Amino acid sequence: MKEDISLIKTEELAFTSGGRDIQVRMWRAPLDHAPAILVLHGAGVVDAGYRYISQLGRKIAAHGFHAFLVEYFDRTGTSYATDTIIRTHSAAWLDTIHDAVDFISGLPGVDAECLGTIGYSLGGYLAVAHAARDERICAVVELAGGIDAETAAAARRLPPLLIVHGREDQRVSFHNAVELQGLCEKLRSPVQTLFLPGERHTLSPGAALVAVRQAMRFFDTHLKGSAVMC
Repeated sequence: MKEDISLIKTEELAFTSGGRDIQVRMWRAPLDHAPAILVLHGAGVVDAGYRYISQLGRKIAAHGFHAFLVEYFDRTGTSYATDTIIRTHSAAWLDTIHDAVDFISGLPGVDAECLGTIGYSLGGYLAVAHAARDERICAVVELAGGIDAETAAAARRLPPLLIVHGREDQRVSFHNAVELQGLCEKLRSPVQTLFLPGERHTLSPGAALVAVRQAMRFFDTHLKGSAVMC
């Protein structure tokens, strides 16, 4: 499906989690009934990965999926997540993502049987950790992330995963991607990889375009067509 992304409008929604209002930005697919993809940002709401979120959301919607950016930092009043803050608040953020799935699943026009997640950096870690706990998630694309030790030790299943990682990433080591790939293989979970030579934590425009195209093909395979795929 090809659609002019400039025609995709942003809608502002909200739900409650942990007694806090959580903001959600929605980009609606030009279909009456469509799968939904949750978008999870990285550690900083003003970092390079976050600035492209609106464009990513519109591309997802134009491709035929409803896209939802979940502002999970609203749960903890966070603006930038240091390593210490991540350790302190990850459980609350995961609860909020679970509540977001509850909220999004009940919206008109959302195919609640086919839900996916795409996350960047910290959002990638959270996408994987949440999907290991919530069988409603049918597919995950994680970019420049990985899996935390606690989740890896407890995981008994993962949905189909696409792992995207720059081989020269200095913020989240490429080893994290290889480790996650190994866990998927151990669990016999379907896994695809896009390992990008010369790319760092923030992908170059050309590499980002390749990654988004592969992500859309991945979601086409695992979310579109039939709930049986899930």
